[in-house]
Amino acid sequence: MKRLRAGHFLASTVIAIIVTSVVPGPVAPAQPLTTRAATARPATTGPAFPVRIKSGDGTVTIASRPKRILCLSASATQMLYALGAGPQVVGVDVYSTWPASAPRTKFTGAETSAEDYLPLRPDLVIVAFRSGSVVQQLQKLGVPTLLLPPATTFANVDSQLAELGAATGHQAAVGPVEATVEADITAALHKAGGAGHGQTYYVEVDPTYYTATSKTFIGAEFSLFGMRDIADPAGRITAYPQISAEFLLKTNPDYVFLADTVCCHQTPASFAHRPGFSALQAARLHHVIGVNDSVASQWGPHTIETFVALLARTLRP
Repeated sequence: MKRLRAGHFLASTVIAIIVTSVVPGPVAPAQPLTTRAATARPATTGPAFPVRIKSGDGTVTIASRPKRILCLSASATQMLYALGAGPQVVGVDVYSTWPASAPRTKFTGAETSAEDYLPLRPDLVIVAFRSGSVVQQLQKLGVPTLLLPPATTFANVDSQLAELGAATGHQAAVGPVEATVEADITAALHKAGGAGHGQTYYVEVDPTYYTATSKTFIGAEFSLFGMRDIADPAGRITAYPQISAEFLLKTNPDYVFLADTVCCHQTPASFAHRPGFSALQAARLHHVIGVNDSVASQWGPHTIETFVALLARTLRP
């Protein structure tokens, strides 16, 4: 993803992710990905092990190439398999649905005891959130643990790909994976042909009107297409604010994306049947799109490629 521009780019639950947002404005000045990629690489001692990885929980030393990886982040699972580290993975969390062949467990990543993971004999554990003292427990047990927190930008994705490449012995695959994602994004933008520029949208995370602003990763994907998030004025405290039906009716977005089709069984039809919502232009123009809930909380290569392709088809059928 090195030649695209971050200014045109613009995470896993509403409760778990809290960041600051801003009132919407013009698209930020572009920053070449070649610039940010140079600063996104993890600190390592070299191509051979041991390696030192600067993760979200400090610097982690990995003495040898891991052979039994336990991944408790659906996005990191996607990255591991894209990098070619799949054969080293012995377990993934319940939310890791891609690839389908990944060894899913009942783990959620919210476990409170590191001993829950020990039957798998992991030599590397990857998490997206700090769950109590589990990371510290694993460290005391001598199990290296990487914390890769929710991405909010494409720079974060580049950084995490590089960290995982170094941690698993697949540094050489990082560039090709980035290039593949970049090519898919470029193809999607070409297909859309600028049709999204200036269009407004609402992402529904649940039917009580929790949503995601442009300061989330899904917001970054929308911003690739020049789209504007109606929830940004409500996001001064959290990037996942709760708005109201009245606010939605007043802002009247051009597009609605329902990321609560799995958890809450929402559909374009059920959305349009809410009081007054049939008058929304998105409902009238059949611009209410149901998507898998995971698109609002995952940032792996598969999710990115799938969602930008969907956006392109939606904006320019």
